[in-house]
Amino acid sequence: MILAVPAAWGPPLPGQFISLAISPRHTGGPEGSLLRRPFSVAGYSKAGGRARLSLLYAPVGRVTHRMVLLEPGTSLDALGPLGRPFPLEFQEPAALVAGGRGVAPMLFLARELTRTGRRCKVFYGAKTAYQLLPPERFHPAPVSLATDDGTRGRKGPVGELLDEESARERPGAVFACGPEPMLAALARWALARGIDCHVSVEAVFGCGLGLCGGCAIPAAGERRGFVWACREGPVMDAREVDWDAWDRMHARDLDRREGGGGSPSGRAGKREAR
Repeated sequence: MILAVPAAWGPPLPGQFISLAISPRHTGGPEGSLLRRPFSVAGYSKAGGRARLSLLYAPVGRVTHRMVLLEPGTSLDALGPLGRPFPLEFQEPAALVAGGRGVAPMLFLARELTRTGRRCKVFYGAKTAYQLLPPERFHPAPVSLATDDGTRGRKGPVGELLDEESARERPGAVFACGPEPMLAALARWALARGIDCHVSVEAVFGCGLGLCGGCAIPAAGERRGFVWACREGPVMDAREVDWDAWDRMHARDLDRREGGGGSPSGRAGKREAR
């Protein structure tokens, strides 16, 4: 989806998101949402008095299925840019790891880094080949692919691909976005090797402003307790997250969904918006 915004808006930074209000009047039917939907920014460009904002999403939920029906020229209520972005000062080269629909902010980050002459490589994984975007979308950044079923690239988790290739060149920093188990594995891998790691965390974003508490992430270190992913994140230093506690939360959520529960909105957090 491409949104036209005033040139004075933003500009967004890689890792930030916007929050859209999708009401029944936008979809031409009774389906809408009382909650805003968060969308990672996948690209941004400016020319003259206008700017273009790129969003990437999959029609996996009730509202995003309706969004496919939006007509060109529809005006939407957008709030943003929101959240903490990826740091742009780091030791090169950077490894950009994208899992599934977590590819959206990594597209923006790869373009920004290559535009400014920073060395980076993309490691992009999905369950199967048809879920992958064309790797040319990352041009000119080099891309290595992995799929769980081996239909394209290396067979297995994308984190294992990073581990293999790091034997040839050790990354100076790891930036990642994807499912929580992938992020947890990458965080542990990087921290064990003394490599800076920043992740775009996954949680249910309700308000997008840190008011509703739906995006609570267990915090590590002296902070303890919880932090709000929409406000302190979505990009967080891997050292700020209590990964063991988050693993337990994730396992409980899976148990509830398998038992007929799940999130009240019937979505899997920020990922629906990508």
